[in-house]
Amino acid sequence: MSGWWPAVVLTGLVAAVLCLERQAALAGIFRWLPIPLWCYALPMVASSLGWLPRDHPIFQTVIDTMLPFALALLLLSVELRAVLRMGWRALGITAVGSASIVVGVPLVVWLLRAGLPDEAWKGAGTLAATWTGGSMNLLAVRTILDTPQDIFTSLIIVDALVAYSWMVLLMGLASLHTPIDRWLRATPLSLAVVASPSDRREQGSRWNWVGGTALAVLLTVGSQQIASVLPTNTLISSRRGWAVLLVTTLALGGSLIRPIRERSRRAPELGYPCLYLVLAAMGAQASFLALRASPLWIVVGFGVAFVHGFTMLVAGRLLRVPLAMVATASQANLGGVASTPIVGAVYDQRLAPVGLLLAVGLNAVGTYLGLIAANLARWLMSLSL
Repeated sequence: MSGWWPAVVLTGLVAAVLCLERQAALAGIFRWLPIPLWCYALPMVASSLGWLPRDHPIFQTVIDTMLPFALALLLLSVELRAVLRMGWRALGITAVGSASIVVGVPLVVWLLRAGLPDEAWKGAGTLAATWTGGSMNLLAVRTILDTPQDIFTSLIIVDALVAYSWMVLLMGLASLHTPIDRWLRATPLSLAVVASPSDRREQGSRWNWVGGTALAVLLTVGSQQIASVLPTNTLISSRRGWAVLLVTTLALGGSLIRPIRERSRRAPELGYPCLYLVLAAMGAQASFLALRASPLWIVVGFGVAFVHGFTMLVAGRLLRVPLAMVATASQANLGGVASTPIVGAVYDQRLAPVGLLLAVGLNAVGTYLGLIAANLARWLMSLSL
């Protein structure tokens, strides 16, 4: 038991955060300081104060075991076909938003390369992953690329600060949608009311939960076994990186099979707590000294947001997409599953489930887009050598 106590403490911290988040009186705090930030920051504070041993091997064991398991739980129930039925303009403006990030992050990192570390290209890929997907993609690409801890710590701050500042901006623009739509030359979109993934998940039985968990265990063990015999390279430098990439691909493949998807409806109920536990284990190994590079990474973050926003406006005008859809697609990229329905509903209640589906679809591809961004950033950095 003595070797496991730090993991028990982390589990207690994550459980406490999740319980507090459910309290109505604290809703405002968790809206602007989201759960992932708390799950990372609290263990970092505890290890900095000496309450947790920063170099304890149990933390890496938790990461190696729980990350692929959490990814499988979260991806097995993704309904990619539902996303593809949303119409070409909705998908088009969302794809433009993702492309602006995949290109914009490497470009801004390259422009600021003089003040960034040599492995900043890994940070570029990790940041692009979370801004074209979400927290699961952030952790997946961080593991695949083996992004240094000091860069990753700065990215946690950047993600929370920029993404939620962007959310406030998009919500504020709702009052100006009429003149902006006039400039965009927008034509109305057909917004059929669709059932959100969470609505369908609530219809599942406890057997959906058990079935999804069993499938996730099989995928995790199988991916780790296959990863042990695969060669490493500059991009995927470890067995754990291969395991994460394999489980992501296999889980998405499984989600295309209806019986598997149906039996995994409730799997995300366990997947998110597992993901937060991984984040807590990473935070316990971090140090406040890593934050010294945060100011420049914050400049990177806001620079990327500017590129993204400008691109979305231009694309919105060319495609004649209303501001409501532009804002929803933008938040699906920079924000994610939790915040996109909120932004969409500010403009039109029918956009809440639409935004959720877009964010879920981006969860499915964010890891791959992050790896593309990392390769692009590495190529740009090599041109400067």
